[in-house]
Amino acid sequence: MSTERIRFKLQSVGPLLMNGSRLADPLDPDAIKLLAVTAKRKKTVADHRRIADIEWVGKLWTHEGRVCIPMDALEKAFEEAAKTRNGGAALAAAVVVDEPAVLEYPGPTDLKKLAKREDFRFRKLVRVRRALTPRTRPIFNEWSAVVNVTYLASVINREQVVDFFGLAGSSVGIGDWRKKFGRFRIEEIPIC
Repeated sequence: MSTERIRFKLQSVGPLLMNGSRLADPLDPDAIKLLAVTAKRKKTVADHRRIADIEWVGKLWTHEGRVCIPMDALEKAFEEAAKTRNGGAALAAAVVVDEPAVLEYPGPTDLKKLAKREDFRFRKLVRVRRALTPRTRPIFNEWSAVVNVTYLASVINREQVVDFFGLAGSSVGIGDWRKKFGRFRIEEIPIC
């Protein structure tokens, strides 16, 4: 089975709202910090700010100290787009995103400086059981990323890969609260 590669530049159509899963791991250091603060019965304003800070860091997608879009988020968007076509789910299995896609955005690349910027925070009340609870997520209003993809040419052709990634950007999206957030357009670019 022969493999081929293709490279896309993803350009934002709308903001990207991140929701990393690290805080779901009870052994994650940030999850432990979050539990210590949220377990308090009487929270101060400082406690609420600390919760927001920990949530933001715990939900940020990073790889090797850089903000990124994880491979599984990109592959999931591709898979969801492929499912809209006949036999698409089987075709999606023949496509692999090679590495996390480093996010390009107008703002600091230093994560500590980025965490202090209010314009990279999205805060909203969400329903948890019966209560409304504030949640903080990283948001990137303008963004782009380069995605490297390998596919089995004997299973799926180049045009289908381009079509499904385009559909993923226009109607599926990536990140949290998709369709409103995380949509993008694609441009095929040369592999260096």
